[in-house]
Amino acid sequence: MDRRNLECFVAIAEEGHFHRAAERCNISQPGISQQLRKLEEHLGVVLLNRSSRQVSLTPAGAAFLAEARRLLQDMDNATLIARRVDQGLQGMLVIGATASSLFILLPEIIERFTSAGSEIRVEVRHMTTYEQEIALERQEIHAGICHPPLSSRDLRCEMLVTLPFSLVMPSRHPLAGRKTVHLRDLRDENAILFPRQVGPILYDGMISLFRQEGFLPQRIIEASPVQSIIAMAACGAGVGFVASRVQRLPRPGAIFRDITGPRPHITLGIAFPEAGPSNLARAFADCAKEVAEELLDNEK
Repeated sequence: MDRRNLECFVAIAEEGHFHRAAERCNISQPGISQQLRKLEEHLGVVLLNRSSRQVSLTPAGAAFLAEARRLLQDMDNATLIARRVDQGLQGMLVIGATASSLFILLPEIIERFTSAGSEIRVEVRHMTTYEQEIALERQEIHAGICHPPLSSRDLRCEMLVTLPFSLVMPSRHPLAGRKTVHLRDLRDENAILFPRQVGPILYDGMISLFRQEGFLPQRIIEASPVQSIIAMAACGAGVGFVASRVQRLPRPGAIFRDITGPRPHITLGIAFPEAGPSNLARAFADCAKEVAEELLDNEK
């Protein structure tokens, strides 16, 4: 039993005439009769009563007609869904995202992406970059917004945006009176950073930059998410590093200052399996790049 069998049967049943049904199906009259015989042989029942004057449904044929119409509609729906998913217009996406990306980019990406198609659903999983790499290799997520470069060579990553870190400190801090602060001014301070496992390469790059400036912080305090970094800075635990103006969340007792001279940057990218993204994931990535470009303009 295939689609052609069903289409021919429904046409005969609705037209009540083999010739008209054959014209409707763009097939010869012997051809449509053959399609009907194949269907009846497959089902093991007689669907139509034939006579020289008319065609009528048997009780089995009348019962099967409703099901045949439903099957054809289901086939049409399945075809439409497959095409829309292939075109990136429908489907379910599972995205991994680091804590920073959840604040900096992801809400705007999802809002724009889902508004373009109401039949698109996005599930977000909070993951470190390393956890995303494992999940991508296991095909547990479709894409991940991470901090490149990646350690796995079996994945590919496209850059989204690179943004400078700024500082958050107590409002009564001696450096608070300055408009900008140089990294070297922090040599006697505790530094509040995101945990290394969030982005090991990014974290190590920041430590390397401190060394290039001739110092290491008195103590490194790890905190996450960004609200915790800001809260700890506000209570005087140290000077925190916050990526992007989007993460400058207001809190009593905390102020933000730009860094002058050499400064660390956070890089966000979108990672896929080496084989590349599906069309739906590709559409998500293109949307992410648009949002990232707008964010970069706003950061200037």
